[in-house]
Amino acid sequence: MSDIDARIFEAAVGAACHGLDAGWGAGAMAAREPFRLTGDRPVWGRDRAYKVEHLRLALSFDLKRRSVTGTATTTIRPRHDGLREAVFDASDLDVASVTDGDGNALAWSLGDRTLKVNLGRARRANQSMTVVVRYSATPRRGLYFNAPDEGYPERPEQIWTQGQAEDSACYFPCLDFPGEKFTSEAHLTVPADWFALSNGRLDKVTEDKRRKTKTYHWLQERPHPAYLITVAAGEFDEVRAKAGDVAVQYYGAPGTAPALRRAFGRTPAMMNFFAEKIGTPYPWAKYATVAVADFIFGGMENTSATTMTDTLLHDERAHEDVLEPCDSITAHELAHQWFGDLLTCREWSHGWLNESFATYFDALFVEHHRGWDAFRYNVLQNGELYLQEDTTSYRRPIVENVYRDPIDVFDRHLYERGSVVLDMLRYNLGDELWWAAIRHYVQKHAEKDVLTHDLQRAIEEATGRNMDGFFAQWVWKGGHPEFKATYAWDAKQHLATVGLTQTQTPDETLTSIYQTPIEIGFMVGGKFERHTVQVTEAAHSFVFRLTAEPEFVSIDPAGRVLKTLDFAPGAKQLAARVAKDPEAIGRIDAARALAKVGSSEAIAALRIAVLNRDELDFVRAEVAAALGKVKGSAARDALIAATREPVARVRRAAALALGNFRDEATAQALTRLLAGNGDRSYYVQMNAAHALGRTLQPGAFETLEGVLGRPAHNDVITVGALTGLGFLRDPRAADVLVNHTRWGVHQNARRAATAALGSLYAYLEGPVQVRVRERLEELLDDQWLRVQIAATTALEAAGDAKAIPAVSSASERALDGRVKRMNRVAARHLTERASAGGKETKALRDEIEKLQQENRGLSDRLTALEAKSTGTGRARR
Repeated sequence: MSDIDARIFEAAVGAACHGLDAGWGAGAMAAREPFRLTGDRPVWGRDRAYKVEHLRLALSFDLKRRSVTGTATTTIRPRHDGLREAVFDASDLDVASVTDGDGNALAWSLGDRTLKVNLGRARRANQSMTVVVRYSATPRRGLYFNAPDEGYPERPEQIWTQGQAEDSACYFPCLDFPGEKFTSEAHLTVPADWFALSNGRLDKVTEDKRRKTKTYHWLQERPHPAYLITVAAGEFDEVRAKAGDVAVQYYGAPGTAPALRRAFGRTPAMMNFFAEKIGTPYPWAKYATVAVADFIFGGMENTSATTMTDTLLHDERAHEDVLEPCDSITAHELAHQWFGDLLTCREWSHGWLNESFATYFDALFVEHHRGWDAFRYNVLQNGELYLQEDTTSYRRPIVENVYRDPIDVFDRHLYERGSVVLDMLRYNLGDELWWAAIRHYVQKHAEKDVLTHDLQRAIEEATGRNMDGFFAQWVWKGGHPEFKATYAWDAKQHLATVGLTQTQTPDETLTSIYQTPIEIGFMVGGKFERHTVQVTEAAHSFVFRLTAEPEFVSIDPAGRVLKTLDFAPGAKQLAARVAKDPEAIGRIDAARALAKVGSSEAIAALRIAVLNRDELDFVRAEVAAALGKVKGSAARDALIAATREPVARVRRAAALALGNFRDEATAQALTRLLAGNGDRSYYVQMNAAHALGRTLQPGAFETLEGVLGRPAHNDVITVGALTGLGFLRDPRAADVLVNHTRWGVHQNARRAATAALGSLYAYLEGPVQVRVRERLEELLDDQWLRVQIAATTALEAAGDAKAIPAVSSASERALDGRVKRMNRVAARHLTERASAGGKETKALRDEIEKLQQENRGLSDRLTALEAKSTGTGRARR
């Protein structure tokens, strides 16, 4: 499962998002807090008195009433003699009858999310029996109905399911637990002009011409858990492909066939790569991908039939910007067919065995398809997503069993941190042993449920290496090394000394003094020398004899260790490194460090790098983000030049970074990207509109209002304009934003408008502010999940204690676990601010802004003086 629907446009922004003033954690809390919230409890594995062997589902649907009628025939086998009762998970099911396989009635009762069936007599161990449940339901979770309405008359009529984590029980009785695996079949009756997709192979289709229906019979002949059972039905375009002998299909609403090919066309190549590297062939009868409207996640890896959000589908103009995120989610969900489906975590607390593997195998396909540098950048981005959560939210071990809902642990620790830990495991073992361990792990545990200990044991069996220390510090505890580095050169002895100190404070439960190999590189005489050292203590001094003084030092140039690093070797070394480090990650690291230096020499080196067309596009994007943090007119002018570059990724990053400058020249450059039909990239226009609002320049309101509604993939230009209006601090924007939250507006625009109201809130007064808060409170119960989430985020950003009752009550009535937790956290933060008395938010922001403006002026004057004294630098106004 991947929740990257929002990242369809956020990922396109790429590294440039770090160019914002706020940096990591913009809009988030200022300091790390505990992961565990009040009321969270330990969740242990469940008792299972019987084994599920097979499930036969027969489902028919009432589209108008949004209801399902079903028969669930479950074959079970007691695990011990004397079993008298079988307890199934069942939520809001209207049960009509329960019988055994011979039609004999069985007594039953419904409890809180349970169906208890009296088996009539004591049953013997290992003797199978059948329980038949006939029922109907109007599900609020698990099974979803799409249909046109007054607001969205073009919405396709579809049915789709989403079982993870524990929502399958909302539309059929089952053991809704990831560790319980069984074979299954589905008989799905739908309108005759529809297609119905499910798990496994299509056995047959029967048609009832009188009822104008078709029934699709699907057989899943290898065991899988209940949360992976899927239904997706509607009128679909179909695109067929092959991966070896395996049939591959893509499905989407009528007219989407070209977009399906663009979004998912690399699937066969991914399947072949994964099968070869894992050493286990693709394990299922087929691989289908279906794109549906209003999906509540980005993608879901149902066995043999992944469901995706239709926001991935795009036109040719958007292809350059969104191909990478499309490839990413496609690879992620496909990797789950091995890690999550063939091998399944027994308990959600060990969910990293599903999600971290899928995230890392996405990165491995990047390495295969786009090369080493792009792969290392993917790992770097994953690490930074984790670091943002660790720094601004909470720290926890990868394996965590204290929570309220399973979805609580589906976070950056579970996905991204775990993926980087797997990369470090590969670094520690080396490629040969790494792949031997992965192949052994998969072959040993295929069709089984797994815990973290199973992974560690498999690695040790395959490699002979003891992994206790590695798992103790990286899996069972949280955190990462926080290095401070020093460098000294002894010209007489030709000795380079690099000091590494871990500055984090170790404790018993979360943070260690880490032990890890790390590479240190030196550029000497035009050649890059690499030395791997072992960090085992809190502080080390490593001494290297070199033939000459190095031009620069590069610590962990490929980013193989999850860490933070404070190292300031000076502008001369960094300028050389940003140009010559053989590792792309090393050049990015140098660019970020140069931004902190901020001198004329540093800005000149960054300008050369951002405009260097021989450099990788993602490195140039990161350089643009770094220039945005420098500020000053020289950095601004370099970014304006970058907005004219031919590569969209560079223009996107430069446009967004310009949002940190508040002057007429910046506003003119951004307006140029929006003028007429605007830049040829939708996403450059999105970032330009976003950044224009941040400039606070006169005329920005009219420009942004003028691009609202401009056609674009996922309405991203309007999204950028609405976001910019939120940052503009112009009270006139309130009416525009509120109007764009109404039902019938594109859902991405509604979400952006909702979030923007939170940014604007502090600059509103009186009745207008009250109206905005009340509208945000209404949106806590919006029909669309992502607007609910945006409303919570906006109310927390607004910081008004009057919203506490609304946010608190929303957490109690929410159906989605993500919404529950977000509202719980928001209510806590609002309460803490209110009880602390707080400060006037607007006044505080204005004071910070004043200091930033003064600092920017000092920086310009200092750069001018440097230019005069050294004879370098660019003339400034």
